Amino acid sequence: MAKNRYVMVMFYADWCYWSKQLAPEFAAAAKLLKGEAELAMVNAYEEKELAKKHDVQGYPTIHLFFGGVRQYQFWNERKRDIMSAWVRRKIDIGPYSITTMDEAERILAAESKLVLGFLDDLEGPESEELAAASKQLSDINFYETASADVAELFHIDPKIKRPALIFLRIVAGKASMFHGQFTRFAIADFVSSVKHPLMVTLTMRNAKLVFQNPMKQLWLFAPGYGSQEVISTFEEVAEVFKGKLLPVYVKMNSEGIAKRVSHEFGVTGNTPRVIAYSTGDGKKYVLHGELTLSSIKSFGKDFLGDKLLSQSDQISETNLELPSNSHVSYQLRSHV
Repeated sequence: MAKNRYVMVMFYADWCYWSKQLAPEFAAAAKLLKGEAELAMVNAYEEKELAKKHDVQGYPTIHLFFGGVRQYQFWNERKRDIMSAWVRRKIDIGPYSITTMDEAERILAAESKLVLGFLDDLEGPESEELAAASKQLSDINFYETASADVAELFHIDPKIKRPALIFLRIVAGKASMFHGQFTRFAIADFVSSVKHPLMVTLTMRNAKLVFQNPMKQLWLFAPGYGSQEVISTFEEVAEVFKGKLLPVYVKMNSEGIAKRVSHEFGVTGNTPRVIAYSTGDGKKYVLHGELTLSSIKSFGKDFLGDKLLSQSDQISETNLELPSNSHVSYQLRSHV
């Protein structure tokens, strides 16, 4: 770390099955990141004090250090292409460039969803706009290519006018084509709108529409990293109640509107929470217990049928004040 600005460290135990599974992928990622970041491994079972210092509570744990300071923990799927793309994004190198079919096939096998830009030049202004958009959406891996063969493999017409961009949900085999102006803000808005197609991800831009929507609402508060399972479950629930409930996702621990709304809803910490919210009377109901597909569906059904009991008769009047440039503030009557 004294010699390298960016270092990713894998804390492992030599007897751990998952550590053994990760080791070859981690080594392969080190080769992909050569000259950009250094990767190192620490036997945390032997180096207990070092592991304790860096809050290692299980094996394997991966941390990214900037200038010797721990900055990020890696939570995504532990594949070499995903790890290298994540590191590049964190150190502002930008999207991962796909130049060969072998690379493209590995990425398709490793990812569940991604963004791909089909460009004329991987070093021009369009690539810079794509890189800037990727920094706004750290939970999605961004890729770029100038290869027509690679583009076709990712469901893009190789004869399409460039720049072109898609959001690809690989498991479902669904590709959403971007039709806007190729700018960082337009790309970020597009990806935000399609990555959870049945959910509204709360932002400053859509907060007014959410709070003025008369539909009963089901809110998921969950961190951006490490919550993919519960987010996917919530998406399934959103499909069940499509047109009946408005599903809203709040990325916990984010600054701005998400932080303020989390505070107003009494949500703290990192544990995902599901809350039913009625804009008509301001009542809130918390789902207790494990967040499973069955429990959330049952909770939503009871909410629609007015069968939920409030946690308390005490009502607190609170104001959600948005920044002055939004020209909006909202009155929330909340049962606590």
